[in-house]
Amino acid sequence: MRKIILVSFLFMTMLARQAWSQDRQVTGKVTAGEDGSSIPGVNVAVRGTTTGTTTDATGNYRLSVADGATLQFSAVGYTRQEIAVGSQTTINVTMVADVASL
Repeated sequence: MRKIILVSFLFMTMLARQAWSQDRQVTGKVTAGEDGSSIPGVNVAVRGTTTGTTTDATGNYRLSVADGATLQFSAVGYTRQEIAVGSQTTINVTMVADVASL
């Protein structure tokens, strides 16, 4: 009987933790503003954390974020951008060339 109660308690604890974390997958594509081509190797980071990824060869990314997160997009030769996730699950970004850094 105690085992059943313990297992039930552990299961309920895991469900509650899942509900509180509210992490979700955000996906998108990063393109160049000049010609709309995809940009591989763009750093995509969650501001204030060590969580991040880079875009693949076709400019796509996938990242797990918490509610209220802000994504930072940065790449050599482009102006850094920050975008609040809000309730979005798809965030496509158009990077603007930073001619001062070239």
